[in-house]
Amino acid sequence: MRDMFDSLFKKRATDEVAPSQRPAAATSEPKMQTSHVLPRLAHRLSGLQHPRVLDMGSVVGGNLQFFIELGCKITSDDLLKAVAVVRPDGGKGIDWKNPTTNRLDHADDAYEAVIAWDIFDFLPPAEAQIFAKDLQRVVKPGGVVLAYFTSRETERREPHRRYRIQARDKIEWIPVSTTRMLRHVYQNRDINLFFQGFKTHTAFVLQNGTREMLLEKKLPSTEAVVAPAPAKPVAAKPKGPMLKVAVEREGEMVRPGLYRNTK
Repeated sequence: MRDMFDSLFKKRATDEVAPSQRPAAATSEPKMQTSHVLPRLAHRLSGLQHPRVLDMGSVVGGNLQFFIELGCKITSDDLLKAVAVVRPDGGKGIDWKNPTTNRLDHADDAYEAVIAWDIFDFLPPAEAQIFAKDLQRVVKPGGVVLAYFTSRETERREPHRRYRIQARDKIEWIPVSTTRMLRHVYQNRDINLFFQGFKTHTAFVLQNGTREMLLEKKLPSTEAVVAPAPAKPVAAKPKGPMLKVAVEREGEMVRPGLYRNTK
């Protein structure tokens, strides 16, 4: 099956500094990145009547204000914080390995948009697939998910980030922890598997190898169901042979009739 991301990814080299030109300490410094997906999301939301948006990153007042000014009803649910405290010894935090865990405590079809940021980078494959299904549950048909995915092994040690929207096309990436939880690198086929109920609306590969994506939840099938034509009634067959006889009345022949042979 052809990858649904083929021909959708577009390179943008003019807005960012090449990795070889960055100083070694840049990974601990805030970075201003040009977003090619956020303007499309903003345009989409501004055309809706009070759309509901779920921000799953760190709470940033500027981000909330950005969506409020678009006419959105914004909800913040910092799941990145929960990911950071998951420990192999069973410490406190969300039990990501339990498929019945309610990761998103929100109603079905509740949001026109979900801002997932880079949360999938920190989820193993099984948990990522389950979480994507939960996203599909809370997003309305035709709604979208904004997400980042690391694509290079050299970026696996990048720290957790806080994303601060500075303008419609500018997002500041701010490291928030010195803890080096390794990121997972998912290929396009993996993302395709996670988001089976979605289609790719827009996708870009940034200079640092991060994929910036807008995934749209598929609408229910609108194919009309054609009801089968009702069966025509079938006349009951007589049990015995039919005899055509002529009935005489007062010497005149009358209309022939059908009479059942009862012999």
